[in-house]
Amino acid sequence: MKFIELPENLVKLSDSLAGDFNRITATTRTIRKKLEEHADGKPLKGDEITGWLGEVYGRMLLDGKLVADSYDYDVITKDMRVSIKARKGTSSGWNITSLISRIEGTDCPTHLMFMQFTEDYSLFRVWLFPWGRLHESGRFIEKKVRGEHRGFYVAIRPANDRGYLVYCSEAHSSESSS
Repeated sequence: MKFIELPENLVKLSDSLAGDFNRITATTRTIRKKLEEHADGKPLKGDEITGWLGEVYGRMLLDGKLVADSYDYDVITKDMRVSIKARKGTSSGWNITSLISRIEGTDCPTHLMFMQFTEDYSLFRVWLFPWGRLHESGRFIEKKVRGEHRGFYVAIRPANDRGYLVYCSEAHSSESSS
């Protein structure tokens, strides 16, 4: 796939948010550390900000429109319905999408966009996969909890998925093979 340039409005938005994200990152670390002292050893996970950023940045990258949560995708363009998944960081699990409820049907997404953000919420890498190709190659993995179907997920494999990489930050390009 051909690399894309970040639109100027996305760059400006990202630059304007940088200081805010530095403060959030420091505060989040402090809060998480304090809470983990009382979490009986359970790792605390999840980051709603990352999901919000993924959807907004995805809309901007694709020059699309966000749709209501009732759809199985997040952004619609002239010729695509895109499910956007985003993760922050590089520790274990960064490359696993959140759950996807449905993988077949006429109203399913046509593409999956996966965004990886750095710890300070900078956009690191973006992959754009055709939905049908993921399906044909068996990339949707069923998630079961106590034997009950919960949905599907996709594992991003950076070394194997280079053909779907549409953006990689120059500031972090030496990390792009991991």
